[in-house]
Amino acid sequence: MTSNASKELKLAYGIAIVLLIVGVLSYTAFSAKAPDEPLRIVYTGVGGSVIFDHATHATGYDLACTACHHHPPEPEEGAAMASCTSCHAIPKDGSLPKACLDCHAEDEVGLESMPKKTDAFHSQCIGCHKEMGAGPVECAACHGL
Repeated sequence: MTSNASKELKLAYGIAIVLLIVGVLSYTAFSAKAPDEPLRIVYTGVGGSVIFDHATHATGYDLACTACHHHPPEPEEGAAMASCTSCHAIPKDGSLPKACLDCHAEDEVGLESMPKKTDAFHSQCIGCHKEMGAGPVECAACHGL
């Protein structure tokens, strides 16, 4: 009788080990892939952090990429969009960002005509929220003060 109990216990341990190995392999081999675009983005500034829900704006409101990402105006299918800071962050030496010069000639754009990142966000975001009649427009509604 003891020998049968010992065999059953060894069989149970063997099955448990096999299931553990299959589970670990399945988890690593079939784990969820990262999305092509970010779901949420956190912007930090002196006014506090702002959590931007990219997925809601892109799919929930059915906005085209070019509604917010205005460079390039006609992106190729599957092309990555430039980040806001690639243009809306002025280099410490006071020169035009390289990304601006990818689309514009030096005489077409100047630092005096380019808004800073926070000004561009405020204009773009609040302007769209007011135009659409939806979304926050007050500071504390977006910023974690």
